[in-house]
Amino acid sequence: MQINGVRDRLRVLLVSGEPHAGERVWRNLLKSDASVDLVHFTILRPPEKQDGIPVDELSLIAFPTRELFVEKIKEFDLIIFDRYRMRGILPMSYLQNVADYVKDGGTVLVASGPEFGAVDSLWRSPLAEVLPVEPTARVIEEGFRPKVTDLGHRHPVTEGLEALAPEGGWGRWFRMVEVTPLEGEVLMTGPDDRPLLVVNRVGEGRVAVLASDHAWLWGRGYEGGGPQLELLRRLAHWMLKEPELEEEALTATARARF
Repeated sequence: MQINGVRDRLRVLLVSGEPHAGERVWRNLLKSDASVDLVHFTILRPPEKQDGIPVDELSLIAFPTRELFVEKIKEFDLIIFDRYRMRGILPMSYLQNVADYVKDGGTVLVASGPEFGAVDSLWRSPLAEVLPVEPTARVIEEGFRPKVTDLGHRHPVTEGLEALAPEGGWGRWFRMVEVTPLEGEVLMTGPDDRPLLVVNRVGEGRVAVLASDHAWLWGRGYEGGGPQLELLRRLAHWMLKEPELEEEALTATARARF
């Protein structure tokens, strides 16, 4: 029997809070996947920026917040906040829509930097009710090698990652936000076994927090690098509910006997 399947394309919304060295990591990863339709916005001109340039002389595209976070939010399979900070662009009611979207089956990934522990953190918005961690406001800036936890060795997102380490081990990262896990599963840790990657199921949806913005160092091959592409690909596809990455998936192979 021959079966042909046609799969719907996955829609991903990527919101980058500010330009930084690793900003293109997520964009390049998602753009390279033919099954993903990516909508990407970077906040280049926040409302408080006043430099005297007439609006009609700007070539920037206005961020269609109402269209994305009210009218079409349920059309997205995954929303990624990459170093996003509260700057008056998204009203609290829109972020409440995001929290409700997760509970109803949506997925949100927060790739955080130092802003996650600041006063304008996403934690200080309605989105906090679905996040599995709480920031302590401390930013750790020292060299460390990410480690997979005992649970992470069995989780499909991080299982077998250490086998992909270069000779001498993974390269170091140099910054992470200190967070306190509230619920969910800690898959990777940083210095002193502090949580680095935490995932959780909320209602019908899924949420994850990566407490560092230095994953791009692996992609650049710093100190030998690491499996950046494989880690982020697995994380994104676990959040998109790929059957192959389900924690309790069972597979069977039939072999003919003669």
